[in-house]
Amino acid sequence: MSDDVRWQMHDFPQVFRTRDHAERGITRHSLYHSKRYEEVLPGVRMDLEKFDRCAAPVWADAAWRFDAQRLRAALLLYPAIAASHALAARLYGWPLPSNWLDSHLHVSLTNPNSRIRLSEITLRRMTSMSVKRWFGLPILAPEDVIIGIAGDLLQRDLVKVIDAAAGNWHGPPQIRLDELRVSVRGRPFVRQRQHLIEAVDLARPTVDSPPETDLRLWAVAVGLPEPVVHPKVPSRSLGRIVEPDLGYPEALLALEYEGGHHFQSKRQRENDLKRDEALRAEGWTVLHVTSNVDYRQLETQIRHHLGLASRSRPGGGRSG
Repeated sequence: MSDDVRWQMHDFPQVFRTRDHAERGITRHSLYHSKRYEEVLPGVRMDLEKFDRCAAPVWADAAWRFDAQRLRAALLLYPAIAASHALAARLYGWPLPSNWLDSHLHVSLTNPNSRIRLSEITLRRMTSMSVKRWFGLPILAPEDVIIGIAGDLLQRDLVKVIDAAAGNWHGPPQIRLDELRVSVRGRPFVRQRQHLIEAVDLARPTVDSPPETDLRLWAVAVGLPEPVVHPKVPSRSLGRIVEPDLGYPEALLALEYEGGHHFQSKRQRENDLKRDEALRAEGWTVLHVTSNVDYRQLETQIRHHLGLASRSRPGGGRSG
């Protein structure tokens, strides 16, 4: 299936090449005039009354399923392609800037003479490529995708992508940071190699979400010590190890980022309260961070707790 054990089955309308309609018992009139047969790509349609059961990650939304369906359609026309660049990053579930979340299909293959004349598809020809099956779809290996998109991303966005690929956001890590470093340094040509190396050095394993990455990078940008990702805190009350999102173990200070699901899920909220009580029982202070946090005030709180002098800077709000 895939390295991510969290998956479920979905019904996807069957896709077929338009020129094969007669073999499916579809008249030309029905093909072009019935709402049952919707065009996916020029030359490919889908049957809205016949379905294939296909695996998808549990976190897959409508946009992910849309990408997967269009890739399946493209494979009917060009069987040798594999998802790459932004399409591959979206299918892996990595966080991307909003302008990358479009319907364009980025694909790659190794045949230097191949052509794709569809405006919906951008083709990249590669001398070699490592392809894996991801929920039944051919997709470039994570290291190839990261190397391919790195030059088009700002450093903060690139670090978030690498954190997601090497962390636990959508299941088990898809790549290890040491593997990525070897790939980056070993390739004869990498666009903006130093930019990518610096981003890999800023990335950390086991990160759970992009907001955690943002919070960690913000702390460094405003001159705070870098917080530890998931410091391990033995809890005597719970009889197990507790791991806050970020923390300063020597100062017994934990930073917990709370997204919307922390407030919407009763079970999540109860787990959060137990975690906080366990941390406080061990002498830790817990600071909660949400999307509307006052970062200037947060910086002051952290500096006070760490015994650091306040930093003079103009303006207010978020830095970094």
